[in-house]
Amino acid sequence: MTASVGRKKDAVYDFVLERLVDGQFRFGERISTSLIADATGASRQPIMSALQTLRSQGFVRIIAQVGCEVISPTLREIEDFYLLLGRIEGVLAELAASRGSREEVDELRRVNALIEKLPRNRPDSGLKYRALNREFHGIYHAMARSPKLHEEQVVNWAMSDFLIIQTYGFLPHLRGAAEEHEQIIQALAQGGRDAARSAAEQHINSVSHLVTSNIRGGAPAAPKPVKKPRLSSRNSLRAL
Repeated sequence: MTASVGRKKDAVYDFVLERLVDGQFRFGERISTSLIADATGASRQPIMSALQTLRSQGFVRIIAQVGCEVISPTLREIEDFYLLLGRIEGVLAELAASRGSREEVDELRRVNALIEKLPRNRPDSGLKYRALNREFHGIYHAMARSPKLHEEQVVNWAMSDFLIIQTYGFLPHLRGAAEEHEQIIQALAQGGRDAARSAAEQHINSVSHLVTSNIRGGAPAAPKPVKKPRLSSRNSLRAL
């Protein structure tokens, strides 16, 4: 693949992914390659290459003689995805507890304070929460000092944003998010690896609970309460 084709592929990938996570492309919707070509100026080769990447990441299906369409995941597939997301997020939090710095924990507190201040009755708060939430998780991903795990989780977070926007959107996730984040922060601050892993996994479980409640057709029930981790003062966070 030449450099110019590679750049076109990246532009097409970003174009389609942005519309998936913004909810412009919905479950089961056909994605028009002519629309992509008109919007990006890309030829068939980079368009198909980008769509194949999105297919491998689970966002779209490519059907021979039919075309490309957005996935329509089953409830079980969504539950399985969030189980995986939570497990990896837990490992990253566990590593962050022993590898991060106090300055990074302070940065987590700063971002979470902004999340806590977001009005829960304003539509734009949902998208603001999405950006701040990604920043929050990105900080302790960096604390884990595991680029490979972080790279895999970047795609998983895009998938989670996609699933959230296809259901209730981000606003309902504001309920309880800051409190769940605070449990993660406390565990990281005291170097509690097990507590950090547990708090991170329970946070993702709350996200899964809200998303799957919509798929089942019910109201967005309150997330399951987060158990406060037991922390030991002997496991204080080691500065780098």
